[in-house]
Amino acid sequence: MSATSASTHIQHLPVSRIRRNPNNPRKGRNAERYEHFKQSVMAQGILQPILVRPIEGDPEHDFEIVAGETRWQAATDCAIDLIPALVRAMSDEEARIAAAVENIQRADMTPIEEANAAAELLRQTGNDHDEVMRLLGWSRTKLNARILLTHASEAVAQALVAGQIKLGHAELLCPLGHADQDMVVAKIVEQGMSIAEARERLLKLTRRLDQARFDTGGCTGCVHNSSAYADLFDTSVGNGQCQNVTCWSAKVAAHLEQCLVEAKAEHGVVYRSDELPADGYQTIVTDGAKGVGHEQAAACRSCASYGAVVSARNGEEGKVTGRYCFNPTCHGEMVAAYQAAVNAAAQAAPAPATPSHGAAPAAAAGAPAGQPAKGPSKPRTLRTPLRKVAHKAQVQLAHRFMVSHAAYGYAQAISSVVQDIGKDVAPGLTDKILKAAGVPERPAMAKARVAWIADLARLDEAKLLALLAKLSALALCRTVAQDDFDHSEAAMLAAEVIGRNSLDPLDVFVVDAEYLNLLTKDELLAECAAAGFDSAYEAAHGKGAFKKMVGASKVKELVQTLLAPLEGFSWQGHLPAFLKPAAPKGADAAPSSQSEAA
Repeated sequence: MSATSASTHIQHLPVSRIRRNPNNPRKGRNAERYEHFKQSVMAQGILQPILVRPIEGDPEHDFEIVAGETRWQAATDCAIDLIPALVRAMSDEEARIAAAVENIQRADMTPIEEANAAAELLRQTGNDHDEVMRLLGWSRTKLNARILLTHASEAVAQALVAGQIKLGHAELLCPLGHADQDMVVAKIVEQGMSIAEARERLLKLTRRLDQARFDTGGCTGCVHNSSAYADLFDTSVGNGQCQNVTCWSAKVAAHLEQCLVEAKAEHGVVYRSDELPADGYQTIVTDGAKGVGHEQAAACRSCASYGAVVSARNGEEGKVTGRYCFNPTCHGEMVAAYQAAVNAAAQAAPAPATPSHGAAPAAAAGAPAGQPAKGPSKPRTLRTPLRKVAHKAQVQLAHRFMVSHAAYGYAQAISSVVQDIGKDVAPGLTDKILKAAGVPERPAMAKARVAWIADLARLDEAKLLALLAKLSALALCRTVAQDDFDHSEAAMLAAEVIGRNSLDPLDVFVVDAEYLNLLTKDELLAECAAAGFDSAYEAAHGKGAFKKMVGASKVKELVQTLLAPLEGFSWQGHLPAFLKPAAPKGADAAPSSQSEAA
């Protein structure tokens, strides 16, 4: 059986030709409610269609459930042959997101199930909180509350599901460590504490000043500092207790805010730990079973999903930990790719042998010792400031070329005319004219369309419109909306022109203060290593000088040092990795002298 790729009407499909979704976020169902539902199905049939997607390579099934597995199971149990369904072509990721959204929006999910499903959605969307809120129709408050539940210990989660505690109890306990959660929840259940009673008891706990993460200079002499009563109680100054939890909480909150501000100046992306699901991010390492390789680890530093976490956990407030990837799906792919490269390199390695006289070691031609040879690594998605730099350089480079090569101008003009006039003329007329000229239809999708334009530019100029090179080149100067530097037509056309004609980004890009001030400290260090600045600095100032200078410098100070004159070093000729041209797809034919003159 076949189906259209995007059916919008209800079809009745054989139940036996539909298979379960192996990634269904719903792991169980209420037995009593399911029995009542089956009785309803026996009486009335399946009233609400399920959502399925076409599949290939399975001789026993034509479709896979995206949403509606309970309805499908009831139809199977009730021996119903056909089931109403909407058929929609979806990728694995789209199907997982749709299934998670559909299940969360059902009324009978427990808060813990909602928390786990929300965490899965965050994983699928690369921790895009705004997108998850949009998909679920949730407020920021509700999403944050469910994320907090993913930090619950097993004992707290079980007590909540069993009805021994309420949601408010769990939210009070989740900021604590798991050992403390287990101890406190046992007391709450044992003594039958209400939420208000549990909150009051937790608030009355004193705090040790010697363990405070904030500056306690103002706490000396405070009437709420138990050390003020050292003459009455056997309490040392070092172990003074703060007995004003309201003041303590305010100081912690202010400290966290300050830590976030400072961390954002040093790292590209920063989250508080309680804004992320448990295990919702991964440490980027170079080697071992979870390694991604040195080259990929360096490339990840400029990714929009790379950054640091500021801890909000009790006793660790404000602690900053970096080198995290907030896109677990991408991280898993990079780990798998690197491990595959390691295994392939190990299998292909020849038996040890004494090299012939004058022969270079095998490792010299490829990656560093112990590293498998692999293609160039790049971040999955560049940070927005760096994407802006890349977009600007691409557009400048492609614009310069298009202005001086009339054929590209003519091709862009044809595309614009077809788009603008095609809406106001008889259907198919523009396509008929193109066909008569031996030109295929103008594609609807942008990615295919820019290749079509580039192909047009290879035709004889006599077949193309004249004198429109400069006007057509204005297509590259459109304002990019919402920082969409990667998917705008102007950006993709610029990249196509640059790639096909091997244009050199060094013609328009220079390393200057405007560029360097966009970088995080990690990115600056990566640029120093790639350009050889660190080695030149060591040569000029002595061994260890670069590391010492970096440790003592904030980002702005480091930028000033990098731009100061340094003997034996120049940034001239250096290109960031994200601006280096990709492998050529097949260069365009050499331009004619007439085009060069234009």
